[in-house]
Amino acid sequence: MMKRLSFILLLCAIVSVASSQKITHTFQNVPLSEALKYIQEQATDDNITFIYDELEDFRVTTHIQNKSVPEAILQIVGFYPIRVVKSGKHEIYVECTHKTDRHLTGTIIDEQGQPVAYANIAVLNPADSTLLSGGVSNESGVFVIPIDQPNIIARISYIGYKTIYKQCDNTELGSIRMQPETQTLKGVTVKGQRLLYTATDRGLQVSIQGTPLEQFGSVSEMLSHLPLMMSNGEVAGHGKPEIYINNKKVRNEDELNRLRADEILSAEIITNPGVEYGAEITSVICLKTIRKTGEGWSGNFSAAYRQGKEYYANGNAALNYRTHNGMDFFARGFLTSNNQVINATANDQLQASSRWDFKKETTFLNRYNYYFADLGWNWEISEKHSLGLTYTANNYITDVTRSIETDEEVWRDDQFWEAETNKTVTSLKPRMEHAVNAYYAGEIGKWKLDFSADYYGGHSESDMEGGTVGEKGVSSKTQTKNNLLAEKLVVTAPFPLGSLTFGEEVASVDRTSDFTQSGFSADNSVHQQTTTWSLFVNYALQVKMFNLNAGLRWQNEHNDYETNGRKDAEQSPDYHVLIPRFSLTYRTEQWTHTFSYQCFRRNPAYSTLSTAVNYRSKYEYQTGNPYLRPTTTHYVSWTTNYRWIRAELYYQYIKNLNHSFQVAYDDADHPGVILDDRRNVPKSQNYGLEINYTPKIGIWQMNYTASFFFNNRDLEAIGIKYKWNGLGTYFNLDNTLSLPHDWLLNIRMELTPYNEQGCSQTKTTGGINLRLSRQFLKDKNLSIAVLANDIFHTRYIEMTAYGGINVRTQFKEYRDGRRIGIDLSWKFNATKSRYKGSHAGQSERNRL
Repeated sequence: MMKRLSFILLLCAIVSVASSQKITHTFQNVPLSEALKYIQEQATDDNITFIYDELEDFRVTTHIQNKSVPEAILQIVGFYPIRVVKSGKHEIYVECTHKTDRHLTGTIIDEQGQPVAYANIAVLNPADSTLLSGGVSNESGVFVIPIDQPNIIARISYIGYKTIYKQCDNTELGSIRMQPETQTLKGVTVKGQRLLYTATDRGLQVSIQGTPLEQFGSVSEMLSHLPLMMSNGEVAGHGKPEIYINNKKVRNEDELNRLRADEILSAEIITNPGVEYGAEITSVICLKTIRKTGEGWSGNFSAAYRQGKEYYANGNAALNYRTHNGMDFFARGFLTSNNQVINATANDQLQASSRWDFKKETTFLNRYNYYFADLGWNWEISEKHSLGLTYTANNYITDVTRSIETDEEVWRDDQFWEAETNKTVTSLKPRMEHAVNAYYAGEIGKWKLDFSADYYGGHSESDMEGGTVGEKGVSSKTQTKNNLLAEKLVVTAPFPLGSLTFGEEVASVDRTSDFTQSGFSADNSVHQQTTTWSLFVNYALQVKMFNLNAGLRWQNEHNDYETNGRKDAEQSPDYHVLIPRFSLTYRTEQWTHTFSYQCFRRNPAYSTLSTAVNYRSKYEYQTGNPYLRPTTTHYVSWTTNYRWIRAELYYQYIKNLNHSFQVAYDDADHPGVILDDRRNVPKSQNYGLEINYTPKIGIWQMNYTASFFFNNRDLEAIGIKYKWNGLGTYFNLDNTLSLPHDWLLNIRMELTPYNEQGCSQTKTTGGINLRLSRQFLKDKNLSIAVLANDIFHTRYIEMTAYGGINVRTQFKEYRDGRRIGIDLSWKFNATKSRYKGSHAGQSERNRL
């Protein structure tokens, strides 16, 4: 009887939770049709009927907190001219009350470039100024108003701001900047503050359109000014992010230099990636471009120049042609000349049968001239189905040259041994690389499908010549061939009280590397074949103010590693591993708390598995380690967000950390030579606290990040006797000032104080960058910026490291960071990319 009663009570509790289902979600500038689709997926009883084409242009930015389905729909509809009708108990109909193909659209911003919510837009007849229709801007400042007449007057008004009248002969008004009225109300000044981002259960959602972030030139530059982003391209506490643009994986970082920041609608910084992302992915940035309707030609052109001791320059052109039936044909080209000089001094010591001391002054000079081009087609058949194909090619225009010239004094057992000048030049020959991506993204009922397939093929050839001036030199040649085939399928389906995401990913890599040399080491030929296939599933559950995400990835790897035609079983391991990930989020109106556990697994880069011994200088060689094992990380964190403050406390346990290592090469035949290779540290532990602070005071937007961390590595296990566990810190003070007349000033200051971590002691370093930009022309399609990086020439890297067995390295280097430059960009027409493909096998491509 008690068992039956317990079962009845449990059943009643489940029915109660299901029947009282509430919607909690943040919509950031998404189409109303997409917001309705999301609510429909969460609704277990109600059926929502609407016409996609009617609602596609209406944008939604709002946070729904614990609302019923009808309440959530009314909130996202807001002040738009849209009717919501409920028929019976479960049928809800949503329709636009003004049937027309023309919609007046635009974005209202204030004097600092921040979006103005709930501004009034009145549509007037030019003949007699009678009111025809009207609307209200949403929380992103966006408005969409149906109109019939080809010519109208738009009156934009908001309390405390000057009323604007615009004569309109087209439907897209772009960004409209409002200026404040000079008024005093009994001596009291009332100020409002908009948040730079919204906290989500996966990370942060950041608006780009209508904010100062859209004025940072290239997307690459803009990303460095997002919350949590560091100047080295990493997310604070979460490593290098994988980046997507409209669900399409960024294959080459030059894509970020080609795309302009003012083409981006929003950016999502995912610090808790799900299992649908690769096992090695520790963070993700998802960018969405501004989608506008239109036909015909559109495009953008941009150029950048930087001058330090050497120079960097690039030019970019992108063209798109859109047909009336939703097809896009596009071509892009990117040309770069990248030159860099690095000056370094070093004082190294090797203790072998003799004690060797080396004092060196080295100049590194790198010269790259290359192009990147792609051709593509995609077809948005309907709101629910799209497919596309892209071919990408890139190549060096001339030989890439990397030269190292060293003046070196050598002592042996405190006796002067020799002084010599050593020069090494490596030339990388031009070889075309090809890549093809095909995708399909669609919806069948309430099910979503995302399929991508990839091919990548690239060959390279490099020649090295080096040696001591006045002596017989050495040389080597390396020829490498890489081929990748991959595919990935992700399916999202409704599930009780939430949604279920599942899928599979397969990648096959074939790589050969042939190394020949003139006698300083040994010839080597390596053939590697790796096949990786994975299955994954993730369940997302939402109950009132709680969001639960739990996922599991089953990853299988088969490796064949042959050296000089012979397979080595120990170097050809197979792996079958489970990768779990979990997060629980509790949200109120102002607070968001997330507890997360993440498991990551990273394979070593293919180049680090080579046994070839490469020549760097007379007393320094470099090789890989075919016995390296994958690195597994267990990451536990607690994150709290309150308005514009975010704090994350984390702990990491790392198994088989991939670590650089130095040792004597061959004390008998090559005395004094230091060999650099890689080793696995059995275990390592990291502890840290990340704080992000983003308030806004008037025209001043702050984006401050402070990092505090310790690490504890088991270095003795690989023979390193020195170990420090001191506090490491990093501070990033990013200041943006929105000035009158579309001027924008950015001042960024970074500081990394002295720290003792692992086997190294690193001195204080940092720098200050300035950037001043302005937008021109009526529609702000022309942008010009001038900049100065590392103004005070302080961004040195200075370190003492004990990174091997009886090896000490002291060095100081400067990487030509002090530069001045200019950026130019111009765009025309309004059609944006509809390409929705992602990339399969991306982790294997990164390893190549």
